Amino acid sequence: MAKTLLLSGFDLREAHLPPDARLLLPPVPLPGLEVFGEAVDQALEEPLAGASLSALLRPSSRVCIVLDDPSMPMPPLAHDPRREMLAGVLRVLAARGIHSNHVRVLVANGLGRQWRNTELTDLLGIQSTAAYPVRCHDAEAPADLAHLGDLPDGPVELARVLVENDVVVHLNVVSTPLHAGLYGLVSGTAGYRTARTLFAPALFEADAAPLQRGSAYHQAHERVAALLVKRARVLQVSVVLNNELWTPAITALFQTEHGLTRPLQMWNALPHSLRHRAARLMKSACRPIAVLSGPPEAVAPRALEVFYRQHEVSTDGAADVLVFGLPDQGPYSVRTAQNPVLAAHLALGFVAQLGSGRSMLKPGGVILFANPLTPAFDRKAHLPYEEFYEKVLRAEREPSAMHARFEPDFASRPEFVANYQRRFAFHGSHPFFAWYQCAPARKRAGRVVVAHGDPRACARLGFTPANDVDDGLKKARDFLGRTDLSVLALELPPPFFVRVR
Repeated sequence: MAKTLLLSGFDLREAHLPPDARLLLPPVPLPGLEVFGEAVDQALEEPLAGASLSALLRPSSRVCIVLDDPSMPMPPLAHDPRREMLAGVLRVLAARGIHSNHVRVLVANGLGRQWRNTELTDLLGIQSTAAYPVRCHDAEAPADLAHLGDLPDGPVELARVLVENDVVVHLNVVSTPLHAGLYGLVSGTAGYRTARTLFAPALFEADAAPLQRGSAYHQAHERVAALLVKRARVLQVSVVLNNELWTPAITALFQTEHGLTRPLQMWNALPHSLRHRAARLMKSACRPIAVLSGPPEAVAPRALEVFYRQHEVSTDGAADVLVFGLPDQGPYSVRTAQNPVLAAHLALGFVAQLGSGRSMLKPGGVILFANPLTPAFDRKAHLPYEEFYEKVLRAEREPSAMHARFEPDFASRPEFVANYQRRFAFHGSHPFFAWYQCAPARKRAGRVVVAHGDPRACARLGFTPANDVDDGLKKARDFLGRTDLSVLALELPPPFFVRVR
């Protein structure tokens, strides 16, 4: 029997897989850049194409610096490259004599929660945030949005600062293939009316994974980006990270030859609340392996090439059963708690979509993931998620019906809007968009089985509970009516993309 460790929430579970199961491991981390600050300076002076940042500026220039939402990558980085990227850009601005009043710094958080000043100071450093106050995007502030035009799907409204400045510098961390380009800038600065079209259920009807370039979801963002670059001069500074999630000392603990190590058994024995607090303090050790600057059309293909070189593995053929573990931590639960809807999004909208080009799962196959699906909610950050779970999913699971019947009310509810604008909460429409992204995986899979899953939460989400992975595999055999199933297991984290040959 093949053995591996799967994260199930904050528990580490030893899973026994069939002897012929394919167990895919993350690629070996590539070496990080030795002196990242110097690499940023060099990239700004030697772009891949076009003029350097310094050449684009005059002393009277007005500059908007946009940072990708810090919720990605996960878990948060011990040394986030955005700090040195921002510092490098600000050094160029100071050298060109640009006054701080002519500089705007914006976090592209989209409909995600806005970031507290203390969080931004921790992320970017006191020197940068004190001299150049950092603002978060507000998708519900009409005065801060500019109408760039109309597309057949609806109006295009993005943050006004993008078109009211001479140069837009996009500080981009390539966390998925979509992020190689202007996806993060568009999704992170859109007003709600535009976001509603960018996350319309019709974009997720095809079998193509939303995370893949060329999907309908990606093309919708590209159409908005095309309107933006007609109105704004965008210089992109992109960083690609390696996947060195754990330090060597922690990596040594994850050994399965003789079962769970004693430290891991002790970890599992700790109270859930204590493990949750410890996990929130955990930082990843990922380091930059490339930094590139220039026009987005020149930077994106090079960044994508480097990203796949680090984050992609190959396998032969799709599988009948896709198996993976799921931690209780994701991009929308940073400094807060996971909930069943976010767990479903992480499993189906993200991990199950990690196939490059072709899906990892055969049509009608079984997705089996491990997670407790604890039905608990952070009412400060995720109040719309709680009502979505308790009321919307009780009545409807199909995205198109939700989009028409429930989403407008959640998006315009005064308390949800006020919480988003002033209380660091997620937008009222956010749980809908998270659920819509699960649609391709839900359609492809004949059944979704959750090992260790709470039966009540599974019933609400339309999943099948299982006692453990072994029980889940038995349920998969019963459902498919065969014993000779092909099983593909992903050992996560860190996440990686799988090219299915």
